[in-house]
Amino acid sequence: MRKIITISWLHLKEFFKTPGAWVLMFILPILFSWIFGGLQVESEQNKPVVNVVVNDGNSTNETFELLKKNNDYKWKKVTLQKAKSNVSEQEVIAAVVIPIDIEKRIEDKKPVLDIILRSKNEGYLALEQYLQGSASLLIRSYQAAEMMDANALPEVLEAVLMSKGAQVEVLTVQKDGSNMVNVNLMFVGFTMMFMMFGLSGAASTILDERRGGTWERLMITPASRSQIVAGYTLSYFLMGWIQLLALMTAMNLMFDTSWGKISYIIPFASLVILCVVGFGLMIAGMVKTKQQATAISAVLIVSTCMLGGVYWPIEVVPEFMQKIALAVPQSWAMSGFKEIISGSLHFATLLKDSAMLLGFSMFFFFIGIRGMRSK
Repeated sequence: MRKIITISWLHLKEFFKTPGAWVLMFILPILFSWIFGGLQVESEQNKPVVNVVVNDGNSTNETFELLKKNNDYKWKKVTLQKAKSNVSEQEVIAAVVIPIDIEKRIEDKKPVLDIILRSKNEGYLALEQYLQGSASLLIRSYQAAEMMDANALPEVLEAVLMSKGAQVEVLTVQKDGSNMVNVNLMFVGFTMMFMMFGLSGAASTILDERRGGTWERLMITPASRSQIVAGYTLSYFLMGWIQLLALMTAMNLMFDTSWGKISYIIPFASLVILCVVGFGLMIAGMVKTKQQATAISAVLIVSTCMLGGVYWPIEVVPEFMQKIALAVPQSWAMSGFKEIISGSLHFATLLKDSAMLLGFSMFFFFIGIRGMRSK
């Protein structure tokens, strides 16, 4: 064991002497995560603004409160003149005017709400569906109020606002569905991708050592072949954990991220890193030069990351692509990280993801070690 640790320490120390290793394993992942993570967080904070012109009256105030129940927009009460100006300058996607004679409009079957709009863009088309639904609810509320009292519309609307809807028993599949879960998964995805680049590059140095005679000199030392391979594997595994810990710390400082329970993230992340190490050794065992290793690993890493849901959620791609994604380890890794980060922690899902990653790891190590022995 001492020989394995010594070989691992020497290789680890030699790897981090190169500036390229620091750029690939730390600077680039942090830079990408900062740029794209900042965009994601900003999009969550900067919700589309909708101006609302509210004339004095009980029904109009209750209607405004009804519109505000949609949290996907920022509903800002302004004057009619200000609303027209904001729409004209495209500072808001639209303005809604709640007329003071809303009851009479319903009776006369006229439009319930007035919309100030510059153009029907993509943002307004999404808002339009909600406004149509709100108008239909107002009409039904007025019809219900009419059966009780002609002036009962404000009370009926207040009752609608206070209602929490039908109570049903809900089975939570994903405990935390917030936008920060997707942001955290994006950080994990970038980390895994750059880890694959970094560890593949580190493993391909074995090819240079073979050409330079270093590998042969190691073979005649008291350490056995299996101890040398174990030492190199341990150094790559430690590289992966150093990179992951550094990036987790950086993301926590920049975005106050959450990674789920430590008791789950440590063993699962270790399995992912082991799989990435196996991938790097497989590349080193398949090719003859470091240039070949760089080219092949770049193609394989980018294509499998695209398939496996690293760049975008795998749920958004067609169903046949989702089935193809099962053939790459990234999809299983992202699935397990999603369970842990969201707090869902479904044992069956995590067990399946872990078993698949273990299978990929064994396959990669088998191909890699077999390839190095044959050279």
